[in-house]
Amino acid sequence: MAGVDALDRLIDRLDARQSFKLEAGAGSGKTYSLVYALQHLLSTQRRELEQSGCSIACITYTNAAKNEIRRRVAEDPLIYVSTIHEFLWSVVKPYQTQLRRALIDHNRAAKAPVEELENALTPDVEIVYDERRRDYKSGAISHDDVVKLSHRLISAHPRLARIVSDQYPYIFVDEYQDTFPETVDMLLDSLLAGREGKLVVGLFGDSMQKIFRDGVGSVATDRLETITKHENFRSSHAVVALLNKIRPELPQIVAGTNREGEAWLFADARFSTPDERLASAQQMLTNRGWQMDDTKHLYLTHRLIAGTLGYPELDKLYSKRGQSGRDDLHEGREPYAQLLQTIDAVRRAYEANDQAALLEHLSDNDVTITRHRQKVEITRGLQKLSELCASGSIGEVVDSAHDRRIVLKPSRVRELESLVGRSELDEREQWHATFYEALRALPYQQWANFAQFREDQTPYSTQHSVKGAEFDDVLVAIDDTAWNQFNMGKMIAGTDKPERTERSRNMFYVCCSRARNRLAVIFLDDLPEEAVPIVKDWFGADHVVL
Repeated sequence: MAGVDALDRLIDRLDARQSFKLEAGAGSGKTYSLVYALQHLLSTQRRELEQSGCSIACITYTNAAKNEIRRRVAEDPLIYVSTIHEFLWSVVKPYQTQLRRALIDHNRAAKAPVEELENALTPDVEIVYDERRRDYKSGAISHDDVVKLSHRLISAHPRLARIVSDQYPYIFVDEYQDTFPETVDMLLDSLLAGREGKLVVGLFGDSMQKIFRDGVGSVATDRLETITKHENFRSSHAVVALLNKIRPELPQIVAGTNREGEAWLFADARFSTPDERLASAQQMLTNRGWQMDDTKHLYLTHRLIAGTLGYPELDKLYSKRGQSGRDDLHEGREPYAQLLQTIDAVRRAYEANDQAALLEHLSDNDVTITRHRQKVEITRGLQKLSELCASGSIGEVVDSAHDRRIVLKPSRVRELESLVGRSELDEREQWHATFYEALRALPYQQWANFAQFREDQTPYSTQHSVKGAEFDDVLVAIDDTAWNQFNMGKMIAGTDKPERTERSRNMFYVCCSRARNRLAVIFLDDLPEEAVPIVKDWFGADHVVL
């Protein structure tokens, strides 16, 4: 079996202390292979690692992946599982003098360097990693800075490179294709070079599943032996056949007890609007036995999901707050978003008559009920709050929750609200005032709709957010007018520029490979004529509706 051969070769490389790259197509068990390798090292190298005080480094792309791997290895202390930024910062943080110098050099090479930084970074200024803030003069660096400064520091100081490789004789990288090119260069050119046999670098991933622009993508080097996994344990026969059409250079074989499944493509030109095309395709699928509420809907952008689920103005408002505006909303980092999360949790507990959860939420907000009169007042307040949530604005709901002392406004929220309607504001204050005035005027129902999506209580997801996940039935909605970074129609037709073609092909492959059983791809705009014979070949002419 190809899978057994791949795992055997993986163990052979580890036992021979040779570095490698495991190229694992969708559904082939990449994470299983990574954990299998970690467990093998624990069983064969534990005593040596403990006696030398060394650890195995396992670098992941996301916190979710980090937590999953930690769970699978029972949080063994010999394995340091971390995100790439956590790992890099742990390596360079102790070298403050060198960090200050590296930051000064990095700043000099910038297009818009911070003035007089060298004078500001005195020996008493500590360089700190702050995910939310970048202020070079105070020593605060952010995500991108950690990557670039680590590369600069380790590349320029061979002694530091030796210290790192001595501390971590095994370094595994999960989802290598999404790792920054500077980090891959650092691993291969600064850490591994000259230390082959002493350091083992293992890259686990799939170059075709690179969907983030900053990732390295494919890695071609003589320093790593490539081990390829060809089996697919996830997807049905129909979906695997499609994947092999999309990606003929890495053919997969169906493994395990995969179902027959089906794969459809809809680009029905009889309908002129996206809503009509989507509704028509969903009806046809429903007639074939699909349950739409149980089908994972994948959309390219949050904007499309927001429009479908009923919070378009809320999404648009936060997206205009800057590069991290939408992330601040989804991750609950912005002060008003934090407050609204709390209010909505109270509302849902009250409407579900979940007394335990309700009392917990109220207690968390310093609401104590010691008398019958207080209970009556709180109950009336909750009833009014529930009514306002159904028909009122965000501002009305927030004010009611505060005035009735159900959920009090934090000082930061009160400070921001005080800007609304004031005159003689500076530019930054006016920016805040305009945003919060517009936010408070939105119907609260938009927040409730968004909260359902955020709490994963809908079948909708963005295509970026589901990489690594799998679902029985998947509907992929494509609107090539929604974002200029991708164009699936031109990719299939072969008429787009190479860079965007690669991005689109990768995204299309990732989306289609999420399906365990049945897959439907729905084009909400027109499919290029050149793509028609290709989709008929990929999906089968009897599974294409034009």
